[in-house]
Parts: sequence; C-alpha cells; structure tokens
Amino acid sequence: MNQHTEEDGGYALSFEFFPATTPEAQARFWRTVGCLETLSPAFFSMTCGAMGSTRDNSFDMLGQLALASDVPVAAHLTCGNRSTEAVRTDLAHLRAHGVDRLVALRGDLPETATADAQDNVSVCRYASDLVELACAERWTDISVAAYPEVHPDAMNATADLQALKYKLDAGGTRAITQFFYDPDVLLRFRDQMQSVGITQPLVPGVLPIHDIEKVITFSQRCGAEIPINLVDEFRVWADDSAASHELAVAQSLSLCETLKREGFDHFHFYTLNRSDLSYEVANLLVGEQATGLAAA
Repeated sequence: MNQHTEEDGGYALSFEFFPATTPEAQARFWRTVGCLETLSPAFFSMTCGAMGSTRDNSFDMLGQLALASDVPVAAHLTCGNRSTEAVRTDLAHLRAHGVDRLVALRGDLPETATADAQDNVSVCRYASDLVELACAERWTDISVAAYPEVHPDAMNATADLQALKYKLDAGGTRAITQFFYDPDVLLRFRDQMQSVGITQPLVPGVLPIHDIEKVITFSQRCGAEIPINLVDEFRVWADDSAASHELAVAQSLSLCETLKREGFDHFHFYTLNRSDLSYEVANLLVGEQATGLAAA
C-alpha cells in the first residue's frame, strides 16, 4: 500500500481512533479500519486509556492494529506528571508492539501531586518533556497537539502559542489541531505560528458533525467554538438522518476545500470509530486529487 504523505505533493490523510472495549465495538472498529485503509492514509493514530479503556488494553489494540494493517500507527501518549522511567517503559512497550510513531500529549494533571512527582526528581510534567524524552529514545515521528482557539488550561493565547513552540522546538514533527469549524480561525492561527518562527507543518483536525448535540458537548470541554448558524442548521435537520448526513459531508468538505486553497495538504480526521462521514469526505478529497493529477 502506498501511503499519501506530506512529501508527496498531494493531499495526505490520517485518521484517529480510540480503543474499543466491547466485542460489538471491536467489530465496528475493525470495519472502520478496513474501510479507511483503502484510502492509503499517511498514518492511523489511537488514543491510549480513553473511552473507558485501560493503558494495557490500549497498547494491545495498538499492537493488533500495527500487525494487521500496512498503514503506519501512531500512539497517543500522555505524561501528566508521571515519572520519566514510567514513560520510558511505555515507549519501550509501544515499540515492542510495532508502533513507530507518537502523538505526544500532556494529558490531565492530577489534582494532587502523585507519588512520581513527590519522590522522583525526573518527572514528565509537560508534553515538551515527553517530546524530549521520546527524541532521546530515538523516536523520529512525533506529532504534538495545537489549539487554534487556545487550550482551556492556558493562561492566555500568547502562553499557549509559546507552549506549542516549546514542543516543536523539542523535536516535534508536526502539530495536529483540535477540531474547529471556522477556517478563518485556523488561518489566523497559522499566521500567529509563523510570527513566532514555527516552521513545522500544521495539520487541521477535522471532526465531521455526526450529532450536533454531542459535538457541542465536546466543544465545551476543549474550548472549540461552533458557529451559531451551523448549530441552527444542524438542529433544523436533526430528525432527518439523510439530510443531516448530507449536511455533515458538505460542511466538512467545504472546510477542507477552503484550507486546500490556502495551502494545507494534510487533513487529520477524528473518526469516533465510525467510517461513514470521515470516509466520504476523505474519499472526495482523494478523488479531487486524482482528478487534478489526471488533468495535469
């Protein structure tokens, strides 16, 4: 399988999953993987310890995915005040499971100091610490998170941008954004990144709207804003699944097309372990790319 990458001169795709914890969810997960790998993505990524899964369960599924698919696999790894040795052990386990890429995250900090923080001088508190450690362990493909509308825990936008620069200066390969729905938000953020000397690729994170009320809940947790006119439009068609699906595809495709015209060439889809919307939007993007190449 030939992956589409940022270096190809075309459009790269990547897709994010979370570990499935029930037999039914696992069956849907593998169907989703099988569908999306037909698009030759640059990589798959999977969260660790999310949606009720344990770290061990996450590592097992990452290993299964790395073994079953030809698509490179990236593991989301959080540090969150854990000891350097504990994080180093996780990195070794991931590598042993055949995972060769990383999405380095701080994760949630505990409300009180952990034993690691109290008793071990060497602690990974920030994502930049995790990036430095991963680089020291010879990981060469490390994505980091970016927040075009500012991380909820950041002191302000300037501090948040500086934190992103720290992560990338420490060895980050690219920045993948939180989802957003106004392309101008991302374009302003790109300008801000360039103003502080960040040169690594910025990858838009795309979350097709499968359920507007659930997406509103997600956005409240992460500080992303959904334009009120978009909310109103989806609510009008909430009881019509076919119309809602069509609207979701059109909205995500319009967002990606706008960003393509502005020079973005890699799109990262938050699939929620569902293939329908992400596949349809991404397939249209790939189809446009193939049409353009044929015309050339």
